[in-house]
Amino acid sequence: MLIDKLIVRQTAPSENVIREISFNQKGLSLIVDNTNSAADKSGNSVGKTTAIKIIDLCLGAKSVRDLYYDSDTRSENVEIRDYIHDNKLQAELIIRDSNDICYSIKRDLFKKGKKYINNIPYIENEFWSELKKIIFGSSQPFPTFRQLIPKFVRLSNASEDGMIKFLPRMTRNEVYDAVYGFLFHIMDTALVSKKNELSTQLADCQRAINVLEKNKSISSISMLRQKQELIDADLEELNKKRRELSYMETYKDEINNKRKINSQISKLQEKSQLLDFEIKTIEDSLNKLENDKANIDISMLKNIYNEANRYMPKLQKTFEEVVQFHNIMIQNRIDFINQQAVAKRAQLEEYSSKIDELLDEKKKITIAVLDEGLLDELNILNRHIEDLSMQKGELIQSIKLLEEQEQIKSDLLEKLQKIETEIDNEKVENKMKAFNQIFSDYCYKLYGEKYILAYNSNWKEEKKFPVTAESLGGNVGTGKKKALIVAFDLAYMKYAETMKLQFPDFVIHDKLENTHINQLKTIFEICENIDGQYILPILRERIDKIDKDYVNKAVVLELSENDKFFRV
Repeated sequence: MLIDKLIVRQTAPSENVIREISFNQKGLSLIVDNTNSAADKSGNSVGKTTAIKIIDLCLGAKSVRDLYYDSDTRSENVEIRDYIHDNKLQAELIIRDSNDICYSIKRDLFKKGKKYINNIPYIENEFWSELKKIIFGSSQPFPTFRQLIPKFVRLSNASEDGMIKFLPRMTRNEVYDAVYGFLFHIMDTALVSKKNELSTQLADCQRAINVLEKNKSISSISMLRQKQELIDADLEELNKKRRELSYMETYKDEINNKRKINSQISKLQEKSQLLDFEIKTIEDSLNKLENDKANIDISMLKNIYNEANRYMPKLQKTFEEVVQFHNIMIQNRIDFINQQAVAKRAQLEEYSSKIDELLDEKKKITIAVLDEGLLDELNILNRHIEDLSMQKGELIQSIKLLEEQEQIKSDLLEKLQKIETEIDNEKVENKMKAFNQIFSDYCYKLYGEKYILAYNSNWKEEKKFPVTAESLGGNVGTGKKKALIVAFDLAYMKYAETMKLQFPDFVIHDKLENTHINQLKTIFEICENIDGQYILPILRERIDKIDKDYVNKAVVLELSENDKFFRV
């Protein structure tokens, strides 16, 4: 799979192409920064790395922020950020396979932008899966596309092990094992995927075990069982003490009777309080009625009577009869309320008498000391037994969970071991030998020293990294490390071509400025003999001693202070 073009265009308010880069289909493609070496023109901001960052974004990198964020200074280029957002910039990467079938990959370069393949929008995981099918010819879930592609698009500085460890720092060795198993076809891709899946499940299982052990401050199931045995011993002793207090059953009826009496007294006292309130209310009503009877306004009543007489001259009752009727009505109400008061006072007397009887009965129960002393001790024992039983239940649950996880772990290990038995070590050795013939040759051309790569199928048991790279000796400087990475990646491209594997026919590197000019020349010479692309951003002054015709032929984009990548 080759990179044909990279097109960056604005889509708002109208469509306009900002950059269109056509890459050389074989050998070297240079993105050259023509900034001179003057102190006030460092060349760090013209955008020579921007093109390959955009390619990486089209190949599924997550953060568009990298286009305008400087991790060294921890600052954003606000002008570029706003320009990208306001003009809704979009990148299109056109790639072409060995059958000349082209694929268009589009990526919006602004935040929350979309991703497209052949104009069909995709969510992130589906986007990666589809790219893996197109570029690597695999629909297996593991290793993921974004675990594979950093081997071919390297944007960060080389670390000490940067040649073979090209993924984020905390990546597990199991992931690298899957990646190298896939790259070198150490086993069938379906088995590689299955092995990675099982390894991931095993790591999750181990994390679950670690969490359980950490939460319970234990080191193993054995420790949990020892704790359970101690709790069982304590429970047996406490239950024995509780049985020794069994004579309490003799007084059970008396204790229960005392509790019933206390409950009855409490209920009667509540009823008595309610009756007291009702009687007080009745007495207040009686006082008011007596007051109304004594203080009747005769003159007002006379006026009402006369007013009625004017409308009805022939009234059948005299005024005196009306006054007498009024007083009789009030007296009747007084008598009725008095009857209620008498009944409630009688009921209150009954409650009071009953309470006195119950208090006398309570005094006859002579086990107060037993009730308050030994009963308290029994309650404490019961609470202690309950607490220990709860702890035991938690321990049993933890043991169960740990046993389940340990069984899962055992099953996963068994499945992994079964897969590993299918690795044909002889075939692996032959594949690594084929690669090392190319790799060591490239290294020798660069430094007169041969390096080899080896895969260790027992890396887990030996607690080592799955692959190792070794030389006959000598310390590796920064520039040399970077050149060795180039040799490694170009050698793999040649190896994949020789083995007829479906992999990217391109390698993209950044930050090769520290590499000596002699090694740069050798790298460029190696590029002439590979059937693939080597894409490199570099300062003009680093290659000004190399044949100009050769360099000019390789240049696909030139940038400067007056012509930056986004032209702003």
